[in-house]
Amino acid sequence: AGVSPATVSRYFTGAEFVSDSAAAKISEAMAQNGGAEPHRVRRRSGLLVLAVPHMRLAFYTELMKLFMEKVSAYGMQLLFFPICGMDAAQCRTWLGRMKPDGLILLEETEGVPLLEIAKEMEIPVVVCGEALPSVKRATTVHVNDISAAYEGTRYLLGLGHRNIVFFSNHARGINASYQRISGCSMAMQESGLSFGEPYVRYGELTYENGYRFAHEITTGGLQFSAIFAFSDEMARGAINALLDLGVRVPQDVSVLGFDDLPLAEQTRPRLTTIHQPIDEFVQQAVDIFFNDSGITKTREIVLP
Repeated sequence: AGVSPATVSRYFTGAEFVSDSAAAKISEAMAQNGGAEPHRVRRRSGLLVLAVPHMRLAFYTELMKLFMEKVSAYGMQLLFFPICGMDAAQCRTWLGRMKPDGLILLEETEGVPLLEIAKEMEIPVVVCGEALPSVKRATTVHVNDISAAYEGTRYLLGLGHRNIVFFSNHARGINASYQRISGCSMAMQESGLSFGEPYVRYGELTYENGYRFAHEITTGGLQFSAIFAFSDEMARGAINALLDLGVRVPQDVSVLGFDDLPLAEQTRPRLTTIHQPIDEFVQQAVDIFFNDSGITKTREIVLP
C-alpha cells in the first residue's frame, strides 16, 4: 500500500484518523491481493464532544447543563468544544487528538463543515434540538416543529387574535425555523388570514432582538394584538419592550414563547410558552452513544 505498518494498524482498528488517500491505498492493496476487508473495530474512549457554536442563547446553555448532568451516570466524559473562530483544519486536528466516541451538534455550523469532518473521521454524530433532514449518517433528535408552531398559532387564534406578529430566525434549508414558519402559515391560512410581511420579523432568537422588534412594531404604528416569538428569550425581550412603552401584557397584547426554559417561570407576568422536551432530547442522545446501536445510520427521532 506504500504506507507504514502503523497506518495500516490505525486503519483496521479505527484507533486514530487515517487520511482518505492512505485509506484508499490500503483498500486498493487489499483488493489487488484478494484480501477481504475486515471489520474495523471502533475503540471506545468514553468521551463525548459537544460542539458549542456560541453562548448567546439560553436554549443552548440549558442543553449543556443537562448534558453535564446526564453523561456522568453512564460513566462517560463530556468535553465542550468551542468552534467559534476555528477553521476546518483546526477542527480535524483537535478531533483527531481527542478520538471521541461521538460528536453532538446543536445546530448546523456555518464556515466549519463539522458534519463532513465527522463523516471522514468516522465519528458518530447526533444533532440535538434541531431539525436537519438533509443530514446524512447522523441521528437528529428534535420536536415536531410544524405541529408545535401550528398549535401555538391556533391557540392565539382561539383567543380571538387576528393580527399576530411572528418573531423568527432565518430559515436555512428545511431546518426548525422553516418548519415553524410552515406551521404558523398553515394555521393562519386555515383561518383565512395572510402570513408574511410586515407581520413576520427575522433575526437571531435573542432577548435583544425580541426587545428591538417589539419596540419597532409598536412605535411604527403596526396594528397587532399578539406576538408569537420562536424563543422564550425573544418573548421576554418583547414583553419588556412593551411594558417600557406603556403597553400592558397580557391585557393589551398577548405574548407566546417557545422552549419552556426556566426563565418562562421566572418572567413576570409568567410566560405562556410551547414546551420542548429538552430533558428527553439529552436522554435520547446519550442513550444512542452509550448503546452504540445504529449510530452510523441516518435517522430522525421526532418527539411530541
